[in-house]
Amino acid sequence: MEDYKLFDENTQAIVFGYQQRAIQRMLDFDYVCKRETTSIAAIVNPTRGGYHKCFWGSEEIILPIYTTIEEASENHPQADVMINFASFRSAYPVTKEALENDNIRTIAIIAEGIPERYTKQL
Repeated sequence: MEDYKLFDENTQAIVFGYQQRAIQRMLDFDYVCKRETTSIAAIVNPTRGGYHKCFWGSEEIILPIYTTIEEASENHPQADVMINFASFRSAYPVTKEALENDNIRTIAIIAEGIPERYTKQL
């Protein structure tokens, strides 16, 4: 993909934070748009790894859950976007870690209340 493109029809993301409803809604949108693969490659939940059952249309699928960004990125190098659902307290260090990862090109931060000085540093 060209450097100036943030996303394309094949983009896959790593979701930081176990936001089950948001994940399922993204998968539903992917399915309705007739994507060939899910836009979510993996989930990062620092408190526990494992698997997350969700739906792709009417079919049940399983997404892997990792405890670190590094582990998720190593196992899914095609996922070059991270969607950060971390709380405002941890959004900054999580984003810094993602910025230092060579595979991740784009980060969407879904958090309110991040101090302005941290935002400027990012």
